[in-house]
Amino acid sequence: MSPRERLRVAFVASHPVPYHVPTYRVLARRSDLDFEVLYTHDHGVHETFDVGFGRAVKFDVPLLTGYRHRFPKNLARRPSLRFTGQVNPELPVDVMLGAYDAVILHGYQCVTTVAALLAPRAHRTHVLLRGESTLLDRRSPGKRLAKQIVLRPFFARVDHFLAIGTLSREFFQAHGVPAQRITIAPYTVDNAYFEAKSADARANPRAARQRLGLPQEGPIFLYCSKIIPHKRPLDVLRAFARARLRVPAALAYVGDGSQTGELRAEVERLGLGSDVHVLGFRNQSDLPEIYGACDVFIQASDREPWGMVVNEAMACGMAICASDRVGSARDLVVDNGAVFPMGDVARLAELIEGWARRPDEVARMKRASERRIRGWGPEQTADGILAGIRAARAARPG
Repeated sequence: MSPRERLRVAFVASHPVPYHVPTYRVLARRSDLDFEVLYTHDHGVHETFDVGFGRAVKFDVPLLTGYRHRFPKNLARRPSLRFTGQVNPELPVDVMLGAYDAVILHGYQCVTTVAALLAPRAHRTHVLLRGESTLLDRRSPGKRLAKQIVLRPFFARVDHFLAIGTLSREFFQAHGVPAQRITIAPYTVDNAYFEAKSADARANPRAARQRLGLPQEGPIFLYCSKIIPHKRPLDVLRAFARARLRVPAALAYVGDGSQTGELRAEVERLGLGSDVHVLGFRNQSDLPEIYGACDVFIQASDREPWGMVVNEAMACGMAICASDRVGSARDLVVDNGAVFPMGDVARLAELIEGWARRPDEVARMKRASERRIRGWGPEQTADGILAGIRAARAARPG
């Protein structure tokens, strides 16, 4: 395809996210695309206060290399990740004037993306929507009806939808989107990065555990997320406490948040100070070694549209235990772990105890995670995005 025939594609995102950047780099290498990312906010590029972690955060991995990107001027009075905190008039104007063949909106949670979707558009420009919403969130019948009323005409403005997984596709379909207008562009991380960076820890876990201050022997279960109520860190602790009464094991926490003090107090109250290790907040570059040194990853959230940490843990060879409110569980947890009912501490304790007694089964699940995640990476995401663009253009030629 000659340069003149290359499709000009813009991916619109609120801010640089480590999980998404590898896909941008894959798309940037495609010879048939003129690809760039438009960021409506610079959160994470500079040190920014993160409410969930309760601290200032600046990612320590490269976020802006390997692909073309811009930060259109943000005219919001108080720039933030809130709905009114991203007001970038340049983007809806570009859509109106036909500056791109395809514009991919990641969600519709700010003024800019809603304006880009609702604005009149040049015939050549196709708008695609990629979102994280699922039907997992519990809503009253009234709220569900209101969402249907609002979203159906809103979604009618979208040329094609990019689902991040099975539950995402079901959400779009439940709001009136026909199957032929949906393509799965899976939620992925840089599997190769996590696999390579965790290799030493997986090859010599005793040494990695010693560096991390973790027990060198026995199974280690890992919680790695914000320590906040809806992630349910105390469910994991209480389940572990039950299992620990019957079998030796250790539990590590990585993260910070509003419940950190409560968590530490509960560890002491339960007398688990020698078995539970609260490692605190760790940046992206620290995580592969931690994943590689541990055995079973637990995500107990009561609402988690996807849960990218599951991908990371699998790429580092961990078995997975997820609540049935974690979106990625439907697609990624097959023979490499288990899914338990959210909030069922007794069932989670049974799983922890059973795996602590069966190291051979844990080793099998860890190998199964590595196999499963190899087919769920940035290349597959890029393929899905391109397939969605082609479907949009075929349905409405520009």
